[in-house]
Formats: sequence, structure tokens, C-alpha cells
Amino acid sequence: MNTKNSNDNIDGYDCLLESIKGIAEQIQGLADMAVVDYTPLVNYICRRKATQNEVELLLDYMFSFLGNERMLQLFKHVCRHYFYTYPGIIHSYILDYRKEYDPESLKGTEYEYLLNNEELENEEK
Repeated sequence: MNTKNSNDNIDGYDCLLESIKGIAEQIQGLADMAVVDYTPLVNYICRRKATQNEVELLLDYMFSFLGNERMLQLFKHVCRHYFYTYPGIIHSYILDYRKEYDPESLKGTEYEYLLNNEELENEEK
């Protein structure tokens, strides 16, 4: 066995892991900054009656950061506040969240077909 190639592979693997760790830390930092930026927007939109477009736009922007627990709490706050005002869009965003971030919660429910639709879309590609 060539130890030089083995050591090169280990060094390359360690370098890759460090790069991934750095990227993950940057993503977490970005999510933390998003929470700081979106908190006043959530507070503002929940103090008044926002239009459906405003609510949809805010939830769209927040969606990519819902892996962050604090952003998820802000998202839930908006959803709870506007659930009875715009039930259709809120229901849609909740299903999208469950499909993307918590697919297990859809199994055994009437919405399990959403998981199957995603599998079919992936097969077509």
C-alpha cells in the first residue's frame, strides 16, 4: 500500500470536512442574521391587518430559513396571527413546511400524497 496516497486522501478528506464545517457555520450565521432582520417585520405585520400579498411575501422570504428554530417560531407567529384571515394561504405554507422540513409528519395523513408527488417529480427528472 502506498502510504503517500493514503495520507493525501486523509489530508484531502480533512480539508473537505473543514470546508463543509465553514460553510455550515456561514449558513447558521446567515440564518441568525435573518432572524434579527425579520423579527421587526414580523412584529410590524402582526400589529396590523396586512394584505394577503404582504403575508405571502414575508412567509416566502422566511421559508428558506425555517431550519433555524428561532425563525420557525417567527413563521409560526405569523401563521397563527393570520390563520383565520387568510386560511388558504396559511394552510398551504404549513403543508409546504411539513413537506420540506418534517415529511414524517405527513405520513399516515390525508396529505401523504404530497410526499408521493415529490417522488414522482424526481423520477421524471
